[in-house]
Amino acid sequence: MNCKISVIIPVYNVEKYLAQCLDTIVEQTLREIEIICINDDSKDFSKQILEKYRAFDDRIKIINKENGGYGAACNTGLKLAQGEYISIIEPDDFIDKNMFDDLYNLAKENKADIVKSSFYEYKDSENGAVINKINWESQYKMPDKVFTIEDYSQFIYFHPSIWSCIYKKAFLDKNNIRFVEAKGAGWVDNPFQIQTLCKAKRIFYTDKAYYYYRLTNPTSSSNIVNINNPFDRSDEVHSFLKQYKVTNENFFAFLYKRELAYIDTVLSGLSIELFDFACEKINQMITRMNKDIIYKNTLVNDYERMFYEKCKNRAGISELMYEIKKRNENIEVVNID
Repeated sequence: MNCKISVIIPVYNVEKYLAQCLDTIVEQTLREIEIICINDDSKDFSKQILEKYRAFDDRIKIINKENGGYGAACNTGLKLAQGEYISIIEPDDFIDKNMFDDLYNLAKENKADIVKSSFYEYKDSENGAVINKINWESQYKMPDKVFTIEDYSQFIYFHPSIWSCIYKKAFLDKNNIRFVEAKGAGWVDNPFQIQTLCKAKRIFYTDKAYYYYRLTNPTSSSNIVNINNPFDRSDEVHSFLKQYKVTNENFFAFLYKRELAYIDTVLSGLSIELFDFACEKINQMITRMNKDIIYKNTLVNDYERMFYEKCKNRAGISELMYEIKKRNENIEVVNID
C-alpha cells in the first residue's frame, strides 16, 4: 500500500474515549493510511481496545512501551512512520471522516510542508454535547494561499493544535524536528509547533474544521499537572528561537501575548504553597520579554501591558491571582499580601 498519511496516536489510560477516536480514524475516506498506536503503559483497558480494533483492521499497528510521556510516544511513532505525511491525533478526541482526504489533497495541490485546519471545541454535558468552532478569522486576517510564519505571525498566539495539521514527513526529517521528551503530557506540543512553523517554507491554512477537541477530559494533555511545564517549554522555545535567529518583532509580540496567557492559566489554579515558586518562574519569563515590544507594538493590548507590569513583583502577581480566581468563580479565593 502506498501510505499517504501515518496517523500517530499516543495512548495512555483513555478507555472512556478511545473507541470513538478509533472509529473516526478507521472510517476515513482516505484509505491509504497507517494507524500507529503507541500504548504508553496504560493501566486501564486501553490496550485491549486497541487489540480489538487491530483484529479487524490490519492498518493498525500497536506499539507497547514503558511509560515515557506524550513526547516520547510521538517520537516512537515518528521513527516508525512510513507515510508521506504525518498526523498526530489525541485519543480522547475524534475527527470528521473527510479530514485526511481533504488535508492530503490540499497538501499535494499546494506542495505544503504543513496543512493546518480550524477545529471544534467539544464539551460533554448531561444535555448533549456543546460544540464551538474556532473562528480565528473573526479577529485576524487569515491567509488564503501558501504562507510562512513571518507573513502571518498570529499563528504563534493561537492554540498549538498540532493535531489539526498534517506535516510532510520529509520536512520533519530534514529539519530533525522531534518532540521534547518530558514526563507526562508536558506541554510538548508548544516547542514542536514553534519549530515546525518557523522551519516551514510552505504552510497552507483552511478555515474548514475537521477536528473535535475534547475539553471535558480531566486527564487531558492541556491541563497543568506540573507547574514547571509552561515555563520549561518557554525556555526551550526561546533557546530554539535564539539558535534559529528569529528577530521578527510581530512574531515576538504574539509569543509574549501567548506567554502572558499561560501565566494567567498558571495563576488560575495556583496553590498558596507554590506561590513563591511561581513568582520566581514568572519573573524569569517577564524579564526575558523585550519591553519595547510590549509597550510599542500595537498587537499587544492595554490589558496585556497592565498584566505584564503587575507580573514584575510579588504584590502585583498576588493581585492578579486574586482577580483571576475571582473571575473564574473559584470557591476559595485567597489574596496573598
